[in-house]
Amino acid sequence: MAQKQTREIATTLCLDTGVLISHLRGDRFAEETDSFLRRAITSKKQLVIPDVVYAELYTGIFLAPNPKAEESRVQSLLKVNGVEVRTSRSLKVAKRAGALYSKVLSGTGLVDRILPDLLIAAQAEATSQAFVTWNEADYKDLGLRIPVVVPTRV
Repeated sequence: MAQKQTREIATTLCLDTGVLISHLRGDRFAEETDSFLRRAITSKKQLVIPDVVYAELYTGIFLAPNPKAEESRVQSLLKVNGVEVRTSRSLKVAKRAGALYSKVLSGTGLVDRILPDLLIAAQAEATSQAFVTWNEADYKDLGLRIPVVVPTRV
């Protein structure tokens, strides 16, 4: 039992951009996102984001009417929730993202996901034990090596 609890406490969750954006925008998932973040803190989950997610957050910052205030909001959200930014530093992650993207392109002929989404998924595999996203269906048939879950199921 103690080993299971230790494993549960040490679980590292990689967050997709949409999870953080949900909180920042106060969208239809905001309440559930906030509840997930509180549960993650309480259960001592380690929350991480890939550098691509960080870049996507900064895109929103630079597009905001008041970039300085928006940057403060984003940095506060990351700090309060103990979210760590992870950089890949690995060509293995880039190669894996390319493999995942090739599945998307050859499987349907339609581009449902864009390469940055697959870089995020590949980095999630390399740095965490689960990938948390509101877009679970977008990743279900890619063959990711870690569970893909929505915040309400963590």
